[in-house]
Amino acid sequence: MMQDDYYVLFNDKKSPYQHVFLPGILSTLPGNEPQTSKLSFPYDVPQMAQEKLYFNFNESLPLRFDYREHRGHIVSPAVLEVLEHLKLAPHYKKHLTIYMKGMATDHDYWYLAFDRGSWDKGVQQNPERVFFDEENSDTQLDRDGWPLPTGHIALTTEAVKYDVFQLINIGCINSYMVCSADAKAKLEAVGIKGARFVPLQQAFAVYLKDEINRDLSELLPKVKKVAKPWFADVGKKSE
Repeated sequence: MMQDDYYVLFNDKKSPYQHVFLPGILSTLPGNEPQTSKLSFPYDVPQMAQEKLYFNFNESLPLRFDYREHRGHIVSPAVLEVLEHLKLAPHYKKHLTIYMKGMATDHDYWYLAFDRGSWDKGVQQNPERVFFDEENSDTQLDRDGWPLPTGHIALTTEAVKYDVFQLINIGCINSYMVCSADAKAKLEAVGIKGARFVPLQQAFAVYLKDEINRDLSELLPKVKKVAKPWFADVGKKSE
């Protein structure tokens, strides 16, 4: 499998169709308060099938993007149609009703979230949901023990089964959609707005620079300096 034939889909903050910050709140009830949601997006996706989903704003804003990573993935009908003709990893999708200033709008978007499988003490219990091959990738552990893809990113044999998926067992870039070259071409063919494709092997560097503006060293465990005993320099002082 060619690891260079995959791309990570980022919000294009420089696009006139995208918002740098979007103050919308995903919820299971219409309104403007975050506490109205009974679900934690995207982690409680198994419960989504029984709920109506809302994207609530306390102000009126133009929404012109086709794609946005926002606690899951928000897509336009045009993008959804493309995705539905591709092989996606197990996922959930629901139509979004968008409220602005307490009123329903005619904006037409869908919410999509990939199934995250079962976890036990931070370990994924479903091998078929693991698409990041940590053993054959170049990684360093962050301060919480998550593997950061600081070099080559390898994919598992499960990944080749799909055109679109998420690397849920990786640090920092685990919320982003990964697309095959074929998926990228088909999304670009419909003129996807508000998104940019970054080669998989460059995705972590782009995340550090453009998404959080931090240096890798800030994410790694702090190295504790060993204090020298009080008598360490006594000999030098007495010379």
